[in-house]
Amino acid sequence: MFVPVVSENTNRSQRIVAQIRSLVAEGKLKPGDRLPPERELAQLMNVSRTSVREAIQILATMGMVTIKKGQGIFIAQNDATSLMNTLGELLVVKKDEIKDLLEVRKVLETQAVSLAVERASDEELLTLREIVEDALARITTNEVDPAYAREHDARFHGAIFSFTRNHVLIAIVSSLYHVYDRMRSRTTTIPGRAIQSIKDHQRIMEAISRRDKDAAVQAMLEHIQSVERAL
Repeated sequence: MFVPVVSENTNRSQRIVAQIRSLVAEGKLKPGDRLPPERELAQLMNVSRTSVREAIQILATMGMVTIKKGQGIFIAQNDATSLMNTLGELLVVKKDEIKDLLEVRKVLETQAVSLAVERASDEELLTLREIVEDALARITTNEVDPAYAREHDARFHGAIFSFTRNHVLIAIVSSLYHVYDRMRSRTTTIPGRAIQSIKDHQRIMEAISRRDKDAAVQAMLEHIQSVERAL
């Protein structure tokens, strides 16, 4: 049922996400179905394993798949996710709606980071650190590739939401995924914004790693306010 991915203006990982979402919507993939292993999926879709891995991380953040260690990747059984994804498709960010979306982000993401401090495992915190350190290593001559910056931002914020273990919160955020992504397309073109976001992420990550809830919430709030000023 999987077909090779043709990448044009959209990156490969996003195409993979779109294809799997379509298969779920069409009923070809049902809750509980197991996806092919990463290597096989990469061959079927004619993409790299890195692209598959990024797509799976996005789908997990959206609540559409469940990753079971040692067992595989399964289509999630989550009615809330299906409903919120449907609602999210109806949203389009217009210029006068950006302020509203940023206000929503302040509410959702400060609460998410607070829960992440309480609930993230030590292993998950190491993963978050790797996400940030990889981004810091890619900063060269005060620049960072905009496409990479978008993917990094999605991975970082998505990881924090996944740490909350709150499936309804994850479903709400997944419904806003494409809206968030359109905003990322704008912010990553603002000179210096991508690098500032990565540095903000470092502060947030360090606070979560220390299990310092107040510092993590404050760092997240200041990060979103910084994005708001840039826009």
